[in-house]
Parts: sequence; structure tokens; C-alpha cells
Amino acid sequence: MSRISFAVILVAVLLLPACFEPKEGCLDIEATNFDAAADRNCCCQYPRLRLETVQRFDTLQYLPDSLYQNDAGQIFRIKSVVFYLSEFELFQDNGLFAVSDTVQLFTYAPTGGDTLKETFIKDFLLVRRTPVDNPVGEFQPTGVFERVKVRLGLSPDAQRVVPQLAPTGSPLRIQGDSLWYGPSAGYVFLQAVVARDSMLATKPDTLAFTQADLGNFFIENTGNFVHESGGFDFRLKLGVDYKKMFAGINWTSGDIPSWKSQIVANLPNVFSVSQ
Repeated sequence: MSRISFAVILVAVLLLPACFEPKEGCLDIEATNFDAAADRNCCCQYPRLRLETVQRFDTLQYLPDSLYQNDAGQIFRIKSVVFYLSEFELFQDNGLFAVSDTVQLFTYAPTGGDTLKETFIKDFLLVRRTPVDNPVGEFQPTGVFERVKVRLGLSPDAQRVVPQLAPTGSPLRIQGDSLWYGPSAGYVFLQAVVARDSMLATKPDTLAFTQADLGNFFIENTGNFVHESGGFDFRLKLGVDYKKMFAGINWTSGDIPSWKSQIVANLPNVFSVSQ
């Protein structure tokens, strides 16, 4: 080998390390974007608790602004049903786990006219017919959870949130079907808009349920809820049966207060959590 050839090879070998660029990626195997080929750890994204809503009327798929028949043979129209969920809690071996996301929100002070800034767990959902798949928040604990508990509505502290100052896209911000009823009333937890018969000309009634109607109502189920390790989202299903929600209501008589009382009595049978 000539001296020139040897010198060229030596220079090429010496330059190789200088040309190497480390690949950035997540090196945490529990992350959803784990990249075994990465050289420099960066930008890990972790599993989320996700809630799939399965809304139906008995065995029928629930569709907004549709006609349904109760056990008395009465046909009525469900225009829409919207409700809040919050305070998602999972229990494992007597330990309580929640999502890790937090958000700072402006609130009305409990007394006086001041505005405060408070930190909340960011697990508020405003459930409509769509979307079906609802991301709740980051959730890393894995294993088998024996119980799920979710609040229907909002905590007393969350009811003091100033909706105009909530971040864009927040379920607590004023929206087209927002359940914000003003500073004195706060948020409505559950709202159902129904028409008492099948006539298109019938004016629908709005049934609005507040903290005064529902109290501290929690959806609870026991079972084996498994969150696998390895960067997988934790998926749960919320079943909602509107036949059970409106069971026992006589649409040809009565009024909104009596209908609301019947729905409150029905609520323990309306919701279920499964996987």
C-alpha cells in the first residue's frame, strides 16, 4: 500500500466519529413512543387513561334527536343528553391512583369578589354522543385494579371555575352546549333535552340537574381492570342506558320536577364501567 493510500484511509477513519449524529428518541420502555434505536433520551410520552362511551337505549344504539318507546308504549324524542365526569379514581391493593395531569384555573373565591388561581387534576370530561373515545389524562401505574370510581358532575371547588378564563378547548369553558348557567348557579352536571311525544312541533323540555339535585353522585364498579405494562393506554368503557334513565316516566302527565325526581332515582342503574 502506498503512503498516499494509507494516509487517505487514516483520514477517513479519523473523520468517522465526527460524522456520527446521535438519534434522539424515548428510551423508556414504559412510554408509548419507546424507540430502541435511539441514542439520546428525549421526548417520552406516557400512557393515558382513555374512556370509551357506549351509549344506548336498551339494545338500540342511542342517536340524538331520535324517537324511542318506553315500557308503557309511549313514544318520545331524546334531543340530546350531555353530562360532566371528573375525579377518576382507580383502586389497587387499598391504594388510590389518579391521572397525573394538572391544570391551573381561575376560580371565584368562596367569599367576596376576588378571583383566585388554583391547581386541579386535569380529568374533566364533557360527555356528548361523540366523540366516543375520550382521553382523560396521563396514567402510568400498571397491574390489576379492583375498583373504579368517577364523579358524575364536578367537585364544589371545580364549580367555582371562571369559564371565560379556562384554557381554549377545556370542557369547563363556555361552549355551544355548555352547562354553565351563570355565577350564581354554576355548572349543571347533567342536561337532558326531551320532547314528550313524536310530533316535530312539540316544544322540547330541558331537564337540568345540579349539585342540589344529584348531591355527590359517583359511578362505581368493581372487577378486574387491567392496565398492561409496556407503554399501552389504559382503556375503560362507560356504558350508559337511556332506557333505564327515563324508566317509569309518564310523558302524558306530570311535569319537569316529577320527571327529574324519577331520573335521579333511576341513576344508580344507568351507568356501568367495564373493560
